[in-house]
Amino acid sequence: MIREVVVHVKLGSVKRSIENFGANRYLIKTDLVNHAEVNKDVIFMLSKYMGLPENRFSLIKGEEKEDKVFSIS
Repeated sequence: MIREVVVHVKLGSVKRSIENFGANRYLIKTDLVNHAEVNKDVIFMLSKYMGLPENRFSLIKGEEKEDKVFSIS
């Protein structure tokens, strides 16, 4: 089963957090600003939040944007 998760990322936040807004939509606050590091951090946070291994997440869209779409396989 493959599903998509839509994430809006707030960069440079003081406190790291994740909030679910239903229908596979999340707001993630991270203290990082480099997009390569942010993408890894978002995958890490989603995997811990959902209880899934990190290798199940793939970035589909938004590599260098604040709005990102991930697939979960």
